[in-house]
Amino acid sequence: MIRKVIAGKELLRAAGTVTKKLAAWLAEKGYVKAEEAEEAAERGGAAARDLPKAEELASLLHEFAENQERGEEDDEIEDHFMLTRVEPGRLWLEGMLDGRELGPLEVPEEISRRCKVGWSISGVVGRAGRRWRLVEAWNVYPG
Repeated sequence: MIRKVIAGKELLRAAGTVTKKLAAWLAEKGYVKAEEAEEAAERGGAAARDLPKAEELASLLHEFAENQERGEEDDEIEDHFMLTRVEPGRLWLEGMLDGRELGPLEVPEEISRRCKVGWSISGVVGRAGRRWRLVEAWNVYPG
């Protein structure tokens, strides 16, 4: 939904709630098994919590990347990156294309506090010397 729909926090939260209600209705009508409906309801509940948080994090990452001085990068990688490790003010990412772990990337602690291992970030990471940094951030996807 994050990639395909421009939506505010309320709509993102509502999408998860509607998914939970739809799953219950489908089970009630016999269109899906109770176990499948329960799994869908759990995923809907997680989406209602996580989608707004992911959207907020994406905005913070985008703003952070935009406000950094752009340096001469030795290497830039555009990818979807999985968050593999989070410490206060530092992130480690794994590229989904090549599986290489990059990091640590220094970020404000407010950003690192909102990051969750297993979530992914689409964007560009650059390396200058031995240091990696966030160059562009587009979306964040809950795990």
